[in-house]
Amino acid sequence: MVWHMVVQMPMLILAGWLIAQELPSPPSMIMRWNRLGLTGALTAQLILAYWMLPMAIDRAIILPISDIAKVLSLLVCGLALRDTFLRAPVVVQVFFVGYGVSMLLGLGIYFTQTELRLCNAYSQDSQIATGQGLIALAILTTVMWLVAHLRRNT
Repeated sequence: MVWHMVVQMPMLILAGWLIAQELPSPPSMIMRWNRLGLTGALTAQLILAYWMLPMAIDRAIILPISDIAKVLSLLVCGLALRDTFLRAPVVVQVFFVGYGVSMLLGLGIYFTQTELRLCNAYSQDSQIATGQGLIALAILTTVMWLVAHLRRNT
């Protein structure tokens, strides 16, 4: 579970972000579609919210087609996030980063505190370790956004 939620998923999002850096500028249709970064941020949040569900993780382990969908959707998430952070004003960025970090923190705390085993494919110990990893990932995401924001504005 730690591998899926704390290592693999962030790496796939980062890969999407890096792929987006190498692509030519998006066509005008996409630029209009994501004018202030709202559409891309909402798309990324919906993808992330789905893959934070324990049943989605179970399904990705059992069904190869679901695992392929996970990989592709998280790459799209990274693509959308890069475009969003290039266009979005700081207020939009703060809103969506804050929302994403609060999702990570909430789920991380829940994973560490609940006595229920949420994923059928993983043990309770793995769930607790994943919760701790999600909390660390929330802190790391906040720090990374702050550093990027400060670099951009200095």
